[in-house]
Amino acid sequence: ERKHIREMRNRYIPNFKVHYDDYLQYAPAAAVYGLKLSGVKGRNNVGRATLCYAASIAIMAGIVNIVKYSAKEERPDGSKNNSFPSGHTSNAFANATFLHKEYGLVNPLYSIGAYSAATFTGIGRNLNNRHWISDVLAGAGIGILSTELGYFFIDKIYPLCILRFFRHFE
Repeated sequence: ERKHIREMRNRYIPNFKVHYDDYLQYAPAAAVYGLKLSGVKGRNNVGRATLCYAASIAIMAGIVNIVKYSAKEERPDGSKNNSFPSGHTSNAFANATFLHKEYGLVNPLYSIGAYSAATFTGIGRNLNNRHWISDVLAGAGIGILSTELGYFFIDKIYPLCILRFFRHFE
């Protein structure tokens, strides 16, 4: 089936090559910091949001790289054996979930925009012949899960860190 999909793609858009997916993946995270710097109140202050974001990206990068270099799936263009899962898509959906967690309750349009950007990143990876659809779908799931886990862990340890910090001043 993959061979058929590759042939169809190469028949109709053989020279398709755009690089928007290299940059669009970061747009939701940039939006979070732009909103915070503009004074728009979100779920967390900038420090705690950054801790959640860092934890999310660390989890995502760990999962993606372990799976990518264990699975050794060939890319559709045949360039390398590191196709599964899509790191760009994982990052895009981790960033979209970050924006959703910070500002989704402020206005649902933030979440819609973030997940649209992430979806277009995944489509771009597919159209650019860099990933199979299964790579993109797995990447989306890893990105969302990573941010959920990042927030979960930071929400568990952050209160403990604050308490310890203030105990030093008693």
